[in-house]
Amino acid sequence: MKTKGIRILDKENRVVSVKLPDILEQIENGNLFNWSILFLKASGHLGGGKSIIIFQEQINDSEAGLFIKWDELNSFSKKFFEVVDITIIGCKDKKLLRRYKEDREMYENYDIVIEMIDTSYWEVFSKDVDLINRLAKKFKQIIFLEPDFER
Repeated sequence: MKTKGIRILDKENRVVSVKLPDILEQIENGNLFNWSILFLKASGHLGGGKSIIIFQEQINDSEAGLFIKWDELNSFSKKFFEVVDITIIGCKDKKLLRRYKEDREMYENYDIVIEMIDTSYWEVFSKDVDLINRLAKKFKQIIFLEPDFER
């Protein structure tokens, strides 16, 4: 199945207005996927005395990211004040969850890839065209993308 993508650029006062929970709520049956956060640079309050700086380091230095359940991902996504950069992957086959050297491999192997790029915009790539279409209907400023395998 071919991967499709969308860039979400909705802004208010030159700041991205779309939050991670806005994207996650468009994913149907998210609990059918295995999830991992591969990269995180954000500010927020995790609660429980957890430091977001230490948490980011643990994620960014790990071999396969932070494995996280769908419900935890949704709960976690609401704890951010600002997301600077994030890469979240979802895949039905847990054995595929790992870091790849090339973005191309990531887009080809995962069912869903969600990225915030430098606080500027969100990109979502998925083999589920219906997900991409739901995102296109929900947000105003969008660009459809084909995976750029030359990155």
